[in-house]
Amino acid sequence: MPTKPVANELMSVGGKNGGKHWTAAEVEARQAASEGVKRKGKITLKAPVWLSPEALKVWRRMLRQVEGLDLLDNLDENVLAIYCDAVVKYQEASRLVGINPLDEERVKTVQAWARLVAAYADKLGFTPASRARLVKKKADEIIDGFSEFDE
Repeated sequence: MPTKPVANELMSVGGKNGGKHWTAAEVEARQAASEGVKRKGKITLKAPVWLSPEALKVWRRMLRQVEGLDLLDNLDENVLAIYCDAVVKYQEASRLVGINPLDEERVKTVQAWARLVAAYADKLGFTPASRARLVKKKADEIIDGFSEFDE
C-alpha cells in the first residue's frame, strides 16, 4: 500500500511536535531539513526558446507557485520546460477527447500525457508527497552524519 502524503509542515517536526519516537537529534535534523526546502537566495530561471506560448504561460504560473521554496535551480530549466510542454499537450489532448469521448486512441493519449505530467511533477517536487520525501531525505542525511552509533 502506498504511503499517504504528509504536508511539509508536519514532516519538519512531526504531527505532535516531535514525531513518533523521534530522538532530539532526529527532531533537530528534520527541522534543519525543513529549512533547506525554503529558498535562501534568488535564482533566476530562463525559459528555453523552444517553449510554445501556451507552455510559457504554464512556466510562468509554476514559477509563481514555487516562489519562496528551494525546489528549483538553474539545472532544472529544461526539466521544467518539458513539464510545461507536457501540460499543454495534455490539455490539448483532453480537449480533443471532450469532442469525441468514444475515441479510444485519444483517451489513451490523454492517459499517457497525464502519467508523464504526474511523473515530472513528482520529480520536480510539485506534489506534497515529493516535497515530504525531500525533507525526509535531507533529515536522514543530517542524522546519518551525527549518529551516536557510527564508529
